[in-house]
Amino acid sequence: MARTVAHVIVDALRELGVRHVFGVVGDALNPLTDAIRTTDDLDWVGCRHEEAAAFAASAQSQLSDTLGVCMGTVGPGSVHLLNGLYDAAKSRTPVLAICGQVPLAEVGSDYFQEVDNDLLFRDVAVYRATVTSP
Repeated sequence: MARTVAHVIVDALRELGVRHVFGVVGDALNPLTDAIRTTDDLDWVGCRHEEAAAFAASAQSQLSDTLGVCMGTVGPGSVHLLNGLYDAAKSRTPVLAICGQVPLAEVGSDYFQEVDNDLLFRDVAVYRATVTSP
């Protein structure tokens, strides 16, 4: 199997000691959730709502002194992470939020479910970045 960006991200999470990733699956995240599911020492914890995933990542981080990780897909999936990420930010708890995005060519075009994640997470993030392909 060819090595993908998703596998690079999974390897980085494993190197950081992450054991669980909480989230809701969505088309924009399928490559990453597939890579997580095929990794023996990293578990995908499916949640019914992105808010619960972010709160779970925050709680897991607080209780274990490790990096919590949550994922939400495009648009509403990203927005729904905010409550849990505010909890983590106010508790000074390290949580990594990974979000999907609309196709790069559509960013800035008011595409269906497009959200400016950089602006959205400004209050809750120490660092924000958008990963794109060349």
